[in-house]
Amino acid sequence: MSADNKAQRYADIQRRIAKRRPFGSPPQGETPQKPTDRVLNLLNAFDSLAELSQRSYGRVLCYGPKALHGPAWSGVVIWYHNRGYHGYQTLNLLGAWAHYEESRITISIGIRQLPYRAPVYDAGVYRVAIENNFRLYYDDDGHPPEDEDRLLYRAPFELKKRLTHRQALNKVLEQWGRDIEAG
Repeated sequence: MSADNKAQRYADIQRRIAKRRPFGSPPQGETPQKPTDRVLNLLNAFDSLAELSQRSYGRVLCYGPKALHGPAWSGVVIWYHNRGYHGYQTLNLLGAWAHYEESRITISIGIRQLPYRAPVYDAGVYRVAIENNFRLYYDDDGHPPEDEDRLLYRAPFELKKRLTHRQALNKVLEQWGRDIEAG
């Protein structure tokens, strides 16, 4: 390598270093978190639900978790259905959502039931696809629980009560685990 090439390479490396982002800054192209995302992070919702979905249950198959977003809400859900050939007909979403009610952020923890919506059912394809996402077969965006859904906890979010909300989430998830294991 000639001296000119080495100098040019060195100058190129120096330019790349100068263009780099400062250490600890968010990656380029990453949008800042929404307030509803921050609330779920403060509750450790993703990790709490991930722990449940990694367990093995006798009567249900469980998948996830997945972070979901809408215009005025964020959620973290796991999804599960009964074992057996006809278990696919109803999928349950268990999740924690942070959403706006009027001008306040509200935390909702609940279970939503989704009917199967695809025109045909192929067990092999379904089994592979359902592990990563439920939207294809159930045509749902994963929005927060509504009146017809099973609400397990709902409260307006207050930062000073963060640990209380976190304990409520853990209590609800522990109870769900016991109920599923009990059958």
